[in-house]
Amino acid sequence: MKINSLSLTNFRNYKKTTINLSPSINIFIGDNAAGKTNILESIYVLSLARSYKTKDKDIILYDSQFYKISSKVSYYDREDEFVVIATKDGKRVTINNVEEKKLSDFIGKLNVVMFSPEDIFIFKNGPQEKRKLLDLSLFQLDKTYVDEFNNFRKQLKLRNDYLKYLYSKLDSDELNDDEMLNVITKEFSISNERIYDKRKKFITKLEEITNDKYFELSGEKANIKIEYLINFENDVEFYKKRTKQDIQYGATQNGCHRDDLRFLKNGQDFETSCSQGEQRMLALSLKLAIAEILKRVKRESPVVLLDDVFSELDKNHQNRLLLMLDRTMQIIITTTDLQKIGRNALNNAKVFTINHATIRETQIV
Repeated sequence: MKINSLSLTNFRNYKKTTINLSPSINIFIGDNAAGKTNILESIYVLSLARSYKTKDKDIILYDSQFYKISSKVSYYDREDEFVVIATKDGKRVTINNVEEKKLSDFIGKLNVVMFSPEDIFIFKNGPQEKRKLLDLSLFQLDKTYVDEFNNFRKQLKLRNDYLKYLYSKLDSDELNDDEMLNVITKEFSISNERIYDKRKKFITKLEEITNDKYFELSGEKANIKIEYLINFENDVEFYKKRTKQDIQYGATQNGCHRDDLRFLKNGQDFETSCSQGEQRMLALSLKLAIAEILKRVKRESPVVLLDDVFSELDKNHQNRLLLMLDRTMQIIITTTDLQKIGRNALNNAKVFTINHATIRETQIV
């Protein structure tokens, strides 16, 4: 899949702009805060119907009532037009002028993989960053996962709300026989198991491909392991035994909302025993593996977004990264300086200069 054109209205710092993209490499150059990353963010919204940074109301241009993103996307057999319109009260998405009533029907039609210097935070910002990596990947890979994830969040909230209600009955003999809690817990356990199963299968595939990508990118042969850390058993009785604990906390303490990942290199924990450079190589390898999985499952190459990534890599690793990105993939790069990007990336690239929210195509000298 390739993005042929992208139009933004009232999105971030863009009042109105339209750009036509190359099917291969596109480079956006500009100063910090010029709006380079905003271009990538808009493409991300077209894929996942949400920003990776903030809420819709914070994306709307100051003193405007809405934002609009529209794009023409080509596949091997057709071209589709995607439109996302958001106000402070809600969002509307369409494909070829037909409104998608459920966001789960829209998500994953345009697949993207984003690389950024912040990827290294997966090792620094706690389990939520790792769960986010899993969920955003699965949203694109598996339409049913979106619905199951939303149902899981619904069941978790329902159980947590009821646990708070039961606090006044904490010392009551009736607690273990509360029929409503038993029904809610059973539904939560079923939903939790479905999320667990899909995450577990994805992690197994991710580990396999990440090993190959880490070797290709770093040139170092290593044994990469991804351990899936859980604190639950998929059994209603498991949760029943923890009822009083959950009521005391006013929240369900065990489940997929508390799971975690541990990344190991030759048996050593990446977070505590590996350098920042090694962590960066793993973060990039994980994203490369996700891109490969998307291509295999969807039978279409995802669009690759590289947000100022080359400034973090030497020329050797830049070249390795570019060689690993399938030439069938459309690549969109942001940078503050073309000198930070090796000649291999500049060959056959379309270059755009951004200055005060104005985008102009630029010829490479």
